[in-house]
Amino acid sequence: MSTIKPTTASERIQVLDALRGFALFGILMANLYSFIGYNTYNPEEIPELPIADRGVLFFIDWFIEGKFYSIFSILFGVGFALQAERFSSSEISFANFWFRRMVVLCCFGLLHMYCVWNGDILTLYSLLGMLLPFFLGFSNKALFRWILVLLAFPIVMHTILYFTPESTFWGSLSRISTNLKAQWGYADLTLLEMRTSDSVLEVFSVNVLYAIPRAMSYLMFGRYFHVMGLFLIGLLLARIWLPKIRNKDISVPNSTIWLGILGLVTHFGYAFIKTSYGWPSGFSEIGFLLGVVYHIGATAFALAICMLVVYLWASGRAMLVYHNLAILGRMALTNYIFQNVTAIFLFFGYGFALMRKVPFSYLPIFAIGILAVQWIFSRFWLSRFKQGPLEFIWRKLTYQSSKPS
Repeated sequence: MSTIKPTTASERIQVLDALRGFALFGILMANLYSFIGYNTYNPEEIPELPIADRGVLFFIDWFIEGKFYSIFSILFGVGFALQAERFSSSEISFANFWFRRMVVLCCFGLLHMYCVWNGDILTLYSLLGMLLPFFLGFSNKALFRWILVLLAFPIVMHTILYFTPESTFWGSLSRISTNLKAQWGYADLTLLEMRTSDSVLEVFSVNVLYAIPRAMSYLMFGRYFHVMGLFLIGLLLARIWLPKIRNKDISVPNSTIWLGILGLVTHFGYAFIKTSYGWPSGFSEIGFLLGVVYHIGATAFALAICMLVVYLWASGRAMLVYHNLAILGRMALTNYIFQNVTAIFLFFGYGFALMRKVPFSYLPIFAIGILAVQWIFSRFWLSRFKQGPLEFIWRKLTYQSSKPS
């Protein structure tokens, strides 16, 4: 009987784990942006913040926002390709295995979304990830065409949004959330008041209320298509680059430089627009422009970062940095969820309720501090166990049912 077992430590590709660890830092910075309270400010308040705070916000919009979840999305596609490769000579159905894997990930995501923070990304990844086996047999050219179509769709959605400002469809889920908030007796409470409330029920209720319109916002701004396109970029890059990575035979294509320049320029525009106008409505000209530069810049810059990180790793430079980042990346699921658990106890009413009490200029300090603690914990844990605690549960529930089809 053919069996498939979880990847061992010796089989892991260090640079991929290092990229995950690097992405964890960027994602933490982007999430702290919300935890500290950015979404509780109105557009008129942002320009009144101290220059140090506005400088940090500008830096995050320019260099962080959108790039690191894009890197994670690309790595998700690479991980799918690696899993499929391991099943290529097995009697076990890879499609069934992958579906189980995504179901378990979806359970993690739902628990995280409703019990920790409504800004969860795992649920979206798991649901879209179920579609990936459909693309497994596609040629590289066919994958490339799909990538172009999917990455163009967010701009299509922004265009549709711009020309249909009076459609009641876009606000349908928001109205459900607003009505539910009123039914629960929270109609007069602001997001800040609920997030920092002494009532655990009020703090928890925000996750439920804000998770409802999130599905529509993903559609309005093309997030479903963008993430799926990034998954397929990861699948395509795995086919082209994994043999080279294993031989450490990597060169930086000229496209990397141009992608990096494109990402820097467009996201400078993105940061400038947000600094000048706050977060304009997607129904406005400025909102349309913001959406376009966001998707172009995030994708281009994420690709450039991935290529550059892989090249530097293959060249043998800064290997100690890669080793330490890989420690974080090997426990990416555990670290992603627990950095958010840490943040809610710092900033929400569950704990110290520091939301809007901490200046944005302190954000890098919190990010470095949380990640340092996670690195120490990850190093300690991996010295005794093969994988992180949540990774163990994920793999246990996924692999225990693997039988030949």
